[in-house]
Amino acid sequence: MALKVLFVDDDDLVLNAVKRSLGREGFEIHTTSEPLDAVKLIAQHRIDVVVSDYMMPQLSGVELLSLVRRLHPKVTRIMMTGQADRDATIRAINEGAVSHYLEKPWDDAVLKRILHEIDCERQMAATATAIEEVPASSSRLRSVVKDKTGAIVLPIDPISGEL
Repeated sequence: MALKVLFVDDDDLVLNAVKRSLGREGFEIHTTSEPLDAVKLIAQHRIDVVVSDYMMPQLSGVELLSLVRRLHPKVTRIMMTGQADRDATIRAINEGAVSHYLEKPWDDAVLKRILHEIDCERQMAATATAIEEVPASSSRLRSVVKDKTGAIVLPIDPISGEL
């Protein structure tokens, strides 16, 4: 399943540039220029990553990512901003628990690398969860037993008749 990424920025030019840049990366891209709509989109589309601008009307990026953190704690949060403000960076990290902080103009290669890394981590976590959910009794892995002639012997459970 493709990584679902939501970009939130009040500048439509930025949203269009992101769509062009990431169009062939295999991600499912969603965009909105309204921070309050972002919360609805996260629930509707089961978003994996939210990338938010810092300076927006209605809510700042920090406020939005803090809200996302409370409502959807498993969603990865990234701040992308043209405001190189140390205090904003600290607030984003502390309140929004952002995993990455990118400055505008962003480097496409860096953004793509970050999203691919997040996707890889998400897939590894899903695989680990699936493995943990397999009951030990359903495991078909057994030691190979051979008889005197070298033929493989398959032990059969006398009660169930299964291997």
